[in-house]
Amino acid sequence: MKSFNILVIDDASMIRDLIKKFVRDYFPGAKLFDAHNGQSGKSVLLHQEIDLILCDWEMPEMNGMELLQWIRQEERYKNKPFIMVTSRGDKEFVVEAIEAGVSDYLVKPFNRQQFAEKVERALKRHGIVGRMAQPKQAASSSLEVLTGSKSPAKAKASAPLPKGVALVRTSSGHVKCAVKNLTKTSCIGIFKNDGYIPEILEQVAVDIEFKQQGESKVMRINGFILGIQAAENKPDAQLFQLTLTLMDEDPEKHRLIEEYVAQFN
Repeated sequence: MKSFNILVIDDASMIRDLIKKFVRDYFPGAKLFDAHNGQSGKSVLLHQEIDLILCDWEMPEMNGMELLQWIRQEERYKNKPFIMVTSRGDKEFVVEAIEAGVSDYLVKPFNRQQFAEKVERALKRHGIVGRMAQPKQAASSSLEVLTGSKSPAKAKASAPLPKGVALVRTSSGHVKCAVKNLTKTSCIGIFKNDGYIPEILEQVAVDIEFKQQGESKVMRINGFILGIQAAENKPDAQLFQLTLTLMDEDPEKHRLIEEYVAQFN
């Protein structure tokens, strides 16, 4: 497999590291570069010849849309594959991104196979690679923190969430949690077993909606499940406590968390 260059851009260092490991497993011929926001990604693009860009959408300083607009104006990059990686899956947002020039998109959380197929398709379209490698199976790989092993969940309904409730999405389903505690790095909530219980270390996208001075705001935070514990001391417990580690390092998301928490103080 010939060598090619892939740039991974995400403001969360843990997500960058896990995506890079994933790429190494499936595409051993790739040389990897990374950046923590669009501005630093732009610097890499100016100094390196990049063949494929995997870019988060919501980042500080320069977001994914702003970087994409710059890329499509650059002669050497205007036709390069650009895969948007985002926790937003609503139709209007995806259409806007496609119209702006993304080659493809991945909605977090996604599974391993979906990720590999998207990247392979983009590389094939541009004649960069013929077939991806088959990685060795590894029990409880740390990569599973980022990707689930099952089929991705169907898109959720757009009905507003009640105050104090978070929608926790995995690659195979979702639960609605009553938020007990929320910080910049963790979230603890209680959910009822309605037939689906997520697994420890599954990657999640957390949606929380709230209003401030009449203005509707939405937080979409990425993380993984650190722990699940029955909230009732009985064998047929229906309530469970979910503990999440949050991985986003975006100051804007941290500000929204502070605004949300301030409502309850």
